[in-house]
Amino acid sequence: MISKIADLAISKASPGMLAAISNKTPRALLDWKARESFCEVVRYAYRHSRFYRQKFDSLNINPDKVRKPSDLGGFYTTPQDIVEHAEDFLCRQPHMVFESSGTTGRNKRIYVSMDELGHIGKFNAAGMLIGGVRKTDRIVNAFDFCIWIPGMIGQKSLEHSGMLGMAAGKVDPMEVYKRIPTYNFNVVLGEPTWLIRLTEIAEKSGSYPLKFIIGGAEEMPDAARPWMEKVWPGVEVRMVYASVESAGIMAFEAFRKCAGGYHIDENNFLVEITDPDAEGYGEVTFTTLARRTMPLIRYRNRDISRIIEERCPCGLPYRKLARMRGRSDELVVASGGNIYPLMFQEILKDVDGITSEWQIVLKLNDIKEVMEFNLELKEGRSAEDVKRKIFSNIKSHYPDLWKNMEIAIFETSFVYHKPGEVRTGRKLLRLVDRRYVKQECHGE
Repeated sequence: MISKIADLAISKASPGMLAAISNKTPRALLDWKARESFCEVVRYAYRHSRFYRQKFDSLNINPDKVRKPSDLGGFYTTPQDIVEHAEDFLCRQPHMVFESSGTTGRNKRIYVSMDELGHIGKFNAAGMLIGGVRKTDRIVNAFDFCIWIPGMIGQKSLEHSGMLGMAAGKVDPMEVYKRIPTYNFNVVLGEPTWLIRLTEIAEKSGSYPLKFIIGGAEEMPDAARPWMEKVWPGVEVRMVYASVESAGIMAFEAFRKCAGGYHIDENNFLVEITDPDAEGYGEVTFTTLARRTMPLIRYRNRDISRIIEERCPCGLPYRKLARMRGRSDELVVASGGNIYPLMFQEILKDVDGITSEWQIVLKLNDIKEVMEFNLELKEGRSAEDVKRKIFSNIKSHYPDLWKNMEIAIFETSFVYHKPGEVRTGRKLLRLVDRRYVKQECHGE
């Protein structure tokens, strides 16, 4: 009952009130509210979702006796569950659906209602206010509005913030650059690869005073932050952590001193680390506490991180997630989207002039992301013809990736080998991510 009263109060609160409350909420109250909300969503999902009802019954789980995540034993939800049974998760009428690619090439579907999008936007706006964004600021949202969710998250944040904004979407960074002085934008949202390209333009053509650059959906190279803050006078670079499945910002850097970890939005997510190693790193597992259309309970999202329990120097009471240490599956978040080996198998399968042995390597050229194609070129075949066909296949099969290539948010390179040179062991890794392995990121 007390928990429901608290939820009602939150639903009536403005982003400014939420920001003020967030700074002062006692740690014990956050823990209590999370436990109560967890129990409530477990019981609600059992009553209204075919997926959870069947799963709990098959595992002899009585939702009325669940008090904490461990009471669910070995029960988790997975990306594969969403791919195969998305609509079985539904508890009520959805209004919007978003998709995210997976390693099988089959998209995950996440359904939400309009009231949930409003709730997400309000908390995201509160997060911006906590970090120093004000109603007098002007924001341009360059997150993608495609079938993914980041553009809509940014849009809903704008609607609740009271700021002047532009829903630019993932256009050519030059289009945003030209409009910054016209509208006096001083806050820019976008993916790190896109933001790096925007900053390259500013470094060459002249920059304008910005207040914040806020990135998400990908990792930000360590060297990019100080470089961006040098190019744009007075700017602070912040990062958020979110996914289509979280359908909102799950964790965020509120201040510069938060760098190295993301404060968890413990009003809306209960986060666990599954199968942690000796350092505490394991798979990020979360439960959505406020969503009722398609709640996710103990969802294993494949990212590897750990929870930082120590109080952050910024003073916020929320626990933090450490920076990600990669994925537990083959999917890599890079080049402005999700990529995986099956994607490149599709791109390369009908390319004449190369063997079936290939490897894609992702690395950094300073801070610029590079997608390197390592291919075995057959004798007498044209490297230019191979490259032309690959680009044609990307354009026809993966238009989002092609768009990112066209606006130059990452570079491509081709390394040609003689037949038999690419495979050096029994198993050939098709997709290798060397961007954040320091000893391998330089001098290649």
